[in-house]
Amino acid sequence: MSEDVPMTDPLEEPRPAFDRELAARVLEERYGLVGELHELHGERDVNFRVDGAARRVLIKIHNPADLRDVVEMRTGALAHIRRVDPSLPIPEVLPTRGGETIAAVTGPDGRESLVQLFTFLDGRHAERDELGTAALAGLGRDAARLGRALRGYFHPAAGYPIQWDVRHTPALRDRLPLLDEERRALVTEVIDRFDERVQPVLERLRAQVVHNDLSRENVLVDDAGRVVGITDFGDMTHTALVCDLAVALADVLDGRPGSLELAEPMIAGYCEVTPLEEDEAVLLGDLVAARCATAVVVSTWRRSRHADAPAFPGGAVDFLRLLAGEGLDRVGARLATAARPAAGPAPRQGYEVRETAGLLAARRRVLGSLGLTYDEPVHLVRGEGVHLFDAEGRRYLDAYNNVPVVGHCHPAVAAAIATQARRLVTNTRYLTEASVELAERLVERAPAGLDRVLFVNSGSEANDIVWRIARFATGHSGALVTSHAYHGVTEATTALSPEEWPAGFAPDHIGLLSPPSGKTDDGRHRRVVSALSEAGHAPAALFVDSAFTSDGVRGPATDWLLEAAEAVRAAGGLFVADEVQAGYGRTGEGLWSIGPSGIEPDFMTLGKPMGNGFPVAALLGRAELVDPFIDATGYFSTFGGNTLACAAALAVLGVVEREGLVENAASSGAHLRALLDEVVSRHDAAGGLRSWGLLFGLDILGTDGRADAASAKGVANRLRRLGVLVGTTGPAGNVVKIRPPLVFSEGDGDELAESLDAALAGS
Repeated sequence: MSEDVPMTDPLEEPRPAFDRELAARVLEERYGLVGELHELHGERDVNFRVDGAARRVLIKIHNPADLRDVVEMRTGALAHIRRVDPSLPIPEVLPTRGGETIAAVTGPDGRESLVQLFTFLDGRHAERDELGTAALAGLGRDAARLGRALRGYFHPAAGYPIQWDVRHTPALRDRLPLLDEERRALVTEVIDRFDERVQPVLERLRAQVVHNDLSRENVLVDDAGRVVGITDFGDMTHTALVCDLAVALADVLDGRPGSLELAEPMIAGYCEVTPLEEDEAVLLGDLVAARCATAVVVSTWRRSRHADAPAFPGGAVDFLRLLAGEGLDRVGARLATAARPAAGPAPRQGYEVRETAGLLAARRRVLGSLGLTYDEPVHLVRGEGVHLFDAEGRRYLDAYNNVPVVGHCHPAVAAAIATQARRLVTNTRYLTEASVELAERLVERAPAGLDRVLFVNSGSEANDIVWRIARFATGHSGALVTSHAYHGVTEATTALSPEEWPAGFAPDHIGLLSPPSGKTDDGRHRRVVSALSEAGHAPAALFVDSAFTSDGVRGPATDWLLEAAEAVRAAGGLFVADEVQAGYGRTGEGLWSIGPSGIEPDFMTLGKPMGNGFPVAALLGRAELVDPFIDATGYFSTFGGNTLACAAALAVLGVVEREGLVENAASSGAHLRALLDEVVSRHDAAGGLRSWGLLFGLDILGTDGRADAASAKGVANRLRRLGVLVGTTGPAGNVVKIRPPLVFSEGDGDELAESLDAALAGS
């Protein structure tokens, strides 16, 4: 900064005296733009969103105390970030009519302010309690990416004094008399600890220019909580790098219930990009406390001097109370642990990412003809939320995989698995909390009457064991399934899976029921049951996926289910609700697809999404059916119900409920259905569209109007090239199957619909 210009603290100086009319005049005179102005939040600046121009922009009138070299420092930082990491969503500075990035204007009170125009970033500010663990982990990663992008940036003005720099925490002591007794005590403890623990170490921490204000007011998110905009670089300064993370933790979590638990995925996300050094990890808790103390003192002082200063930050006080109640030593240790990698040397991945063609050739040598989903294989190396990334760094929208029900690599699930793996991995022959708690939670949420749980490793195994119990309980040997069902890959469950039957294979103990067609049964179910019994195979059980996923997505079908269950039970058989594909909230009407029918099944089987990718499954049944079987056979599964699997499954249940994923399946599914109805109406190749929550089946037709499997496969492959992953299913192979992770947002639906429109146009 120029040494002959006195530096005024922007927090001392009142905001610029510009109203909407004056700002509009500046906009037109300096930038040649007119539009409708809407005032936005600004602690010490004046900001207006401008609508009606060629594109939405934001005009910022800086505080008169912000000197030109400080504003130039911020402007240069934005340009630097855009060069280093252009995918970070930050605003772009737009030039004046004369090509300048900064203009000067004089307000009606005679004070001069600098003015800038920025592109306007769409998105919204998250509510305090809104962001879940996945969103917080993503925010942590983006915070680290921003710091990494700024790592090579320097400007002489970056060291200007600003009270929001946590390094200046000791200076808060002079303003303690402004606080009431409780707040003064909370802040005093933080300052005393800062003097004793932080100040002696601060100078040896990594330091650079940082954003320094990643609060919820300065981060824009989409409906899924993903960061889509980072704004307001007005507190940017040169300070300890870890202060940026501390500020984000304090201001984003804002003292909400469970803040310490929620801090952990945010720290983990940050450390994925920029691991903390040991001194940084040890001091993180104190730096979070210092940021909260700074917010309390500075805002109180500002309100004492300026009537229009922002309201007192209640969340900062809530956070200080939480920290004091927990004990700052314990908090510091907890956050430091979250910031450190697992004990021992850094784990190796165990394999190297190979060139795609070579990997494909190697796969064929050792895995043979095991199929791949697309004509051009997708070589995946990473997943996050609803996205998958290939070896070239290309991102794919995953609209197909129902296993990662809470999103790929959800940090809460990953953390639960890692924590349990370090603690104990053992089986259900021993008394442990994990299996009992998981079983209790499942029974609480299950249809009435299901009061026993057996844990296994896959949906196939769950259905296999149910089949054994059903035959044991009934003495019967027959089974009923729908005509293109899929229930597993074991010998027994392959027989229950017509989708997998090779040509000419038709087990004589299996009866096939036509899937729902919109009509009542008219006795057809009873006729199939009778024919099976007359052939010497009275039904032991009916297996039904209530969404009829492999039959081309035919649910909900309450009348069909009621009639089928009645027919089988009348013949002495049992009803098995297979929730392996449609369970865990996919339908948007509760956790289980059987729920809306009101039927109380004899068994319910769970699998695929239960562990979000970790192999864990379960069957729930009635005690009078399960207990005699166990007593007679001594049934036990070595890996079923192991503590590691149960930890994963408990984490998944928790995420589904905390993040409202059942409700999201309903709302995002309804939004996507409306979009796809419009797409279907524009293309002759698109036939019937069926959906339930976030499960969709779209018939693809040939030019003759008949089912066309080749065209369906072509649509799936074109979507893959457009960066969207779907599958195909159905008896004729012509149904495009859409079943994304349940964190799928309305914005993701927009992307899918647009891509499907383009893919169908190429049919």
